[in-house]
Amino acid sequence: MRPTIAELEAFVWTARLGSVQAAAKHLYLAQPTVSLRLKSLQDELGVKVFDRSGPTLKLSTDGDQLFPHAIAIIEELGRMRERAGATEALHGTVKVGLPETFAVACLPLILKDLAKRYPLLRLELSVATSSMLEEELAEHRLDLAFLVHPSDGLAIRLIQLGRQEAAWVAAASLGLGPIVRPADLQDCQILSNPPPSAMHRQIIEWFSAADVKPQRLDFCTGQMVIAHLVQEGVAAAFLPLKLMEVALAAGRVVKLGSIPDFDHASVCAGHRVGGATPEIEAVIAAAQRVLDQVPFLLPPATADDSFMRPAKAPRQRMGAARRP
Repeated sequence: MRPTIAELEAFVWTARLGSVQAAAKHLYLAQPTVSLRLKSLQDELGVKVFDRSGPTLKLSTDGDQLFPHAIAIIEELGRMRERAGATEALHGTVKVGLPETFAVACLPLILKDLAKRYPLLRLELSVATSSMLEEELAEHRLDLAFLVHPSDGLAIRLIQLGRQEAAWVAAASLGLGPIVRPADLQDCQILSNPPPSAMHRQIIEWFSAADVKPQRLDFCTGQMVIAHLVQEGVAAAFLPLKLMEVALAAGRVVKLGSIPDFDHASVCAGHRVGGATPEIEAVIAAAQRVLDQVPFLLPPATADDSFMRPAKAPRQRMGAARRP
């Protein structure tokens, strides 16, 4: 006998979510039903597809080899449904991670777009620094993440969405600028997301370009909190300008030019290779539609809209910024 689509869906979602119970909840099925489908799949293929590791199920060696083929079948089925006009049938939960600024700027419209197009689709949201989201994505705690300046070595598919414009900002009371060099900020109080965040990497690369080390660099996980502290004159920070546009317009903070200048950080949607589903692709498409309407990102630096990050890729250079 051949494996059925139902059996392959049970296999794929159990592998992705780590348990039969989670897969059953996602598929709107009873847990015994999913267990029976997995047993039938193993009987028909003549191999064991899962090993138990504590409370979770892990793919066996055979299961790991079969997983990409099962994913390809499920993805193609989803595309067939979309072309047939059955997109309203998309359902279940997608675990999505977003950086704070992206969530504030885009999430309300993304949720409205999805609710209108796919009323049965649900999102489980996680807001954190991009580096934390990368870790959650790699450990299968997220299905999809929106990432800023993705770090080297990510074995995931990245879909370029655009570039995030950021700059040094500070209260006028600090007496900085209008242009700053690493030596000018060496002894200044600076706030950053903790390492290995994209913000921290960009700051350290900027100082390192002049062989300077910041002496008063403190960490905070919340960009909104950092923005508030900057407005209060506590410190300078390297922040997305979209986050600071109201404060900048009101004159509560000033944008500082910088030498060397910064490249604008790339913003990508990322998911594990072979892990795309129609539901994940629907969320990415909704984000792309929203970004077409909201002036949040600059255009991508290249014409390529997606790429597979190699095991070791060159870091963004710190030379003159690319202009849109």
